[in-house]
Amino acid sequence: MAYTSLEPSLEYFLVEGLGYIAFKRFTHWFWAFKERIIVLADPICAFENTENLLDQFLCKFPNVIFVQSSRAFAKVLDKKGLQVNQFGIETDLPTNFDLSGKARAKLRQWRNKCQREGISIVEKSIVDFDSHDEIQALSKQWLEQKGGSEYSFLVRPLRYENDKDTRYFWAYTESQKLIGFAVFDPIYANEKITGYYHNIDRIDPSAPNGTSVSIVLHALAKFKEEGINKVSLGMSPLCLQKGLSSELNLNLFTRKAFWYAFENLNYIYPFQGNASHKGKFNGNQNPVYISSTKGTSIWQVLVMMKGIGMF
Repeated sequence: MAYTSLEPSLEYFLVEGLGYIAFKRFTHWFWAFKERIIVLADPICAFENTENLLDQFLCKFPNVIFVQSSRAFAKVLDKKGLQVNQFGIETDLPTNFDLSGKARAKLRQWRNKCQREGISIVEKSIVDFDSHDEIQALSKQWLEQKGGSEYSFLVRPLRYENDKDTRYFWAYTESQKLIGFAVFDPIYANEKITGYYHNIDRIDPSAPNGTSVSIVLHALAKFKEEGINKVSLGMSPLCLQKGLSSELNLNLFTRKAFWYAFENLNYIYPFQGNASHKGKFNGNQNPVYISSTKGTSIWQVLVMMKGIGMF
């Protein structure tokens, strides 16, 4: 069984002895006059129990949108007769990260630039700060550049209290000005931490290029020392890989709409910037999917995007 720390803004459908499914209820006068249930990621259970848990969930909630599903779970949804479309990719990095080679030359340049400019990176719990004013100011400035609102579904929102096993890394100038930070949430398997999810990234506009990369590289080295094998950089929405959905029951119009949105609608969400930043790491890319009990139409996707605050 693998899972990340429970998010209090979500609800959990729990079946004792099987596992649970994390979801969010969404209603809106225009987008969802009737309540919609949006499920985040895969059911948390042994894989052989997936269908049983899913059947019980669908019995209670027959009108559901599934988002950020793994390929394995997408095949289960496909077997149930649901339409399944690729929704993006997730990028994973091994902690024994090798910076050599042409593909990662830009990472080396950025790291070296930060080192030359005296940028230091330290790990410190967010509860150990005497004041959160500097963090809040940096976070507000960052969010204003990204649309002004904090996401709370695909990522865990920034909190200023202690979250169990969450890790925080901070970037400072030589004058001790905070210019960036990153938050890594734990990933568990069998009650042990097996990896971390790069959940939050905040960078000051004055920070040298590569500050974000330098924080990630510092964290990778730290996690490697601790015996952790993997860090996930999270999902790049609408960044699609050709051919991967051809054998699934996809909605071709929706897939074409995803391609169009990725190319032309970056004022709604920085689809290309997100994918480009993570692509610089040249990590392992895995497809993630979206599905709906009502068919994966573009309208269902818009309902989901509105429900999770992407516009």
